[in-house]
Amino acid sequence: MDLMSLAEFELLDAGVDEVELLRGRLIRFPPLERRHMEICMRLFLMLHAALESWKRGNPDARIGEVAIEMGYLVSRAPGSWLRPDVSLTHPDQPGERFYEGAPLVAFEVVSEYDTASRLNMKVAEYLAHGTAEVWVIYPDARHAWVYRGAVPEATRETVAIHSDLLPGTEIPLNEIL
Repeated sequence: MDLMSLAEFELLDAGVDEVELLRGRLIRFPPLERRHMEICMRLFLMLHAALESWKRGNPDARIGEVAIEMGYLVSRAPGSWLRPDVSLTHPDQPGERFYEGAPLVAFEVVSEYDTASRLNMKVAEYLAHGTAEVWVIYPDARHAWVYRGAVPEATRETVAIHSDLLPGTEIPLNEIL
């Protein structure tokens, strides 16, 4: 399979499919289903509220913004343009049409179209390019795997989303699932 350049990717007419570019390989998947998007929206709203509250208590803290379905140009060679379901940007992360670089935190809500190998590649790509944490949330199993560090160690979370980046913040998994 030939690798696709970023220039070729940007010229795509994606049609009704959702697309990402992962290490030069085009990923196509059908439009996201309602349940998937409802989980993403609940996560986004709760994370946004938690972040705003945390910022009020820590006005000097440097933290980015919460985004839903936002594109990130994670790397240029080979090209990776990924769109995590929900993300937290780095403070002052550059980019106009989409963010440049990986997000600070990425949340991927697993759907029936995801494969283990593709999810593993995405986690590795995020972490290799500056993401501090990747949360892979499994709605049907009602748990998440959390990956941190350059040599990722996964921990299984069944109770809540919490991060060392936002001390004291917890989002119960049962409230988003």
